[in-house]
Order: sequence, then C-alpha cells, then structure tokens
Amino acid sequence: MESKNLLLDNSGQQLLNETKVNSYFEILLTFLNNFLKWWYIQMPIWHLRTLKRLAIVLDDNLSLSLLIRNFFLPWHRDKNLLGYVVGITSKALYLPIAITLLLTITLTYTLFLFFWLLLPPTALLFTLRSFFV
Repeated sequence: MESKNLLLDNSGQQLLNETKVNSYFEILLTFLNNFLKWWYIQMPIWHLRTLKRLAIVLDDNLSLSLLIRNFFLPWHRDKNLLGYVVGITSKALYLPIAITLLLTITLTYTLFLFFWLLLPPTALLFTLRSFFV
C-alpha cells in the first residue's frame, strides 16, 4: 500500500493547508512571547556569561589572583631585603589600581544589564504616558 502526503501534490510542490489560519492576535501573542523570552531569558544569560568571561579575561590580563597569591614573595625571587621591599611595595601600589579597574568594568557591565532589563517597560511606560499627558 502506498502512503500519500496530503500536503504535497504530484509535482512536489507544497500545498497550503487553509483549514487553520492564525489570527493577527495569535501572531501578535506569539511575537510578544518570543520577544520577551529572548529579551528577558536568553539575552541576560548571554550577558551574564559575557560578564563572567570579561572578569576572567581581566583577572588574567591584570594578574590579580596571581599577585594576591604571591603578595609576600620578593621581586623576581630575589631573597634579600631589597627584593622583599620592592616586591611588596610594587604589589601594594598596583593591586588597588587593578582591583578598581576590575570593579569599575564589572559594575559598568552590570549596570548595562539592568538598563537592558528595564528598557522595554520604561519605553512602554513613557509611550503610554505620552498619550495621556
């Protein structure tokens, strides 16, 4: 027995099934559902992964974790008093600058993420407000 696909005619062209046509309201709801899922679920996850990667790259480039671990080691492993003084002093001067830079960039990206999340309701609020003022 031969099976027949009702959506294809003999020429291989796909036939439109006109028995069910989505209404404009259903299309709008699907669009809004997809948009909100993308805006509030997929993109924040992407931004958080980017923030994690940014923190890793900054830590790697600024050598923060390495310098904190080796804070009391002498400069270039020169185990005399001058090596310890130069090593600890240079790390004590460099670490606050590097930590400030890391925190500033991380905080800026986090504020961007909050701005991203608040943008659609704020735009909707100002749009609705403009109709009534």
